[in-house]
Amino acid sequence: MRILIALLSLLLVDGFIETERVRTIEKSISSPKDIMPISDSLVVPYVYVKAISLNNLPVVQKKRKFFAMMLPAILVAKTEQQFILEEVRKLSKKTTLTKQEQAFVNNLMVEYKAKTIHMLIARLHGFPVSIVLAQAAVESGWGTSRFFLQANNPFGMWSFNSDQQRIAASSHRSGEKVYLRKFNNLEQAIEAYYVMLATGPYADFRLALHQTADPYELCDHLVSYSERGEAYVQEIKNVIKTNNLTKYDSYRIAPKYIVTE
Repeated sequence: MRILIALLSLLLVDGFIETERVRTIEKSISSPKDIMPISDSLVVPYVYVKAISLNNLPVVQKKRKFFAMMLPAILVAKTEQQFILEEVRKLSKKTTLTKQEQAFVNNLMVEYKAKTIHMLIARLHGFPVSIVLAQAAVESGWGTSRFFLQANNPFGMWSFNSDQQRIAASSHRSGEKVYLRKFNNLEQAIEAYYVMLATGPYADFRLALHQTADPYELCDHLVSYSERGEAYVQEIKNVIKTNNLTKYDSYRIAPKYIVTE
């Protein structure tokens, strides 16, 4: 997403488009104390450059720190995806695009595997933060899994491309070594997660996004995300409910960190 935002900004250099983006604050952490608390619905966009283990914390504190570590990066990725969606909608209404505008749309269509600009718009549609937080919590074991700590990968995303940064999984499938994607920071992982849900075998989920914003209803369409099927869906729903994650669906990046370039 950062690359695509940068491409959009290049159009501004040529005087074609002004675009908004989030001014993030990169922050290194060496202990849970370095994770800034979420104290307001207007969130400061900290991007933590390396995940740390929360395994030794009491359960309540572990959860609080996990959400505080994940939420800013989730909101950054979601906000910038929304900026891109708004720009694509504007471009879709033009009869003729400049070379720069067409290049921007083409890059997006490749990344989102869209055949038309209208399909691209549909695939850029956002969804509730509560789902992202719940999946991250379940997939990473509340920030304790090896792929979370060593690869900044909170969603257990596999890698089938040797050109990607990745680490070997501890298990094998059909006798073959399998790999998990590795990311430079949590924001990059979340961007990849959004693209994965927009392009992967989740057509029912994407269709449901245009029919409801209810996270519990949307979770029903993530049955194929895990081999556990319905049991996985129920766990995601339980995490959302027991941790009151829907409150985060209305949280936003603090306006002073939204800049126009």
